[in-house]
This record gives sequence, structure tokens and C-alpha cells, in this order.
Amino acid sequence: MRGRPKLNDSRDNQYRVRLNDEENGKLSYVSEATGKPKSEIFRYALIDYYNKVRLNEVNSANSEDVWEIDGISLKRVVNCPHCNTPLRVDLKDGCNITTNDGRMGPEILYEFDFEDTCDYCGGHFLIAGYASEYPVGALNHEDIVVFPAQERGGGL
Repeated sequence: MRGRPKLNDSRDNQYRVRLNDEENGKLSYVSEATGKPKSEIFRYALIDYYNKVRLNEVNSANSEDVWEIDGISLKRVVNCPHCNTPLRVDLKDGCNITTNDGRMGPEILYEFDFEDTCDYCGGHFLIAGYASEYPVGALNHEDIVVFPAQERGGGL
């Protein structure tokens, strides 16, 4: 018996990824919601990030024919800290935007700190934090905190 033939696209390279509990929860949620294995979610994310990096490299190398790259979406779902209801918010509406030059184009920092009201319970809450986009079109990092308005302390 010869066994199964070798694939042209065999996956012989392995990487271990260490995730914290929050990241693992997000990965599990996406896997369950899409029905895709966790490894496939990592592959899709890698392909998306790779394409954005390549597009930014080509744009910076050929400034005569620059393709427009859409920025990241700042639409998120946050839970009301009073009733735990999921709410849709667009963080871009109340943010301060700063830009720094990087090797692959600008790094864009979106900082937000605003108050909102829950459509379900009427409770007031604050959304504070930031999102970093680098290269353009790719989320680099984000930190979003949602808390009841009356609990506001010294700020972020």
C-alpha cells in the first residue's frame, strides 16, 4: 500500500500562537459563528493582512498611480454596562485622528472618549480608548473600554 499522494500545497510549517483568554474567546466565537476551523480563520486573516501590506508597498513605490485604500471600519458592537445589551456604535463619529509617517505609509491613530445612551435601558455610558491603523487598511491594535457614565475616574 502506497498511502496518500503528497499535496502540492502541503502545510509542513507550524507556528504556535499564544492567546490570552479574551483573544481565545474571540477566536472561538468566530469559529462557532462561521463554522470554520480556527486554523482557517488564522489563514484568512493572514491573507487579508498580507494583501494590505503589499498594496501599501506598491502604493508607496509608485506614487504616480496610487490606488485608494479604504481605512479600517470603526463600527463596533459594545455591551451596555447597565443592561448588557449589545449595541452598535461608530467610534469614528467621536474620535480625534492623528497621523505619523511609517515605512509602509501613514500610521493612523483614532482616539475616542465620548458618552452615549443605551437604546434599551436609557443608561448613560462612556466609551474610551483608541484604535491604531497601520498599514492603512489594516487594524494594528485597539483598546476599547465601556463603563457607566457615573463611574468615570481619572480617565484613560
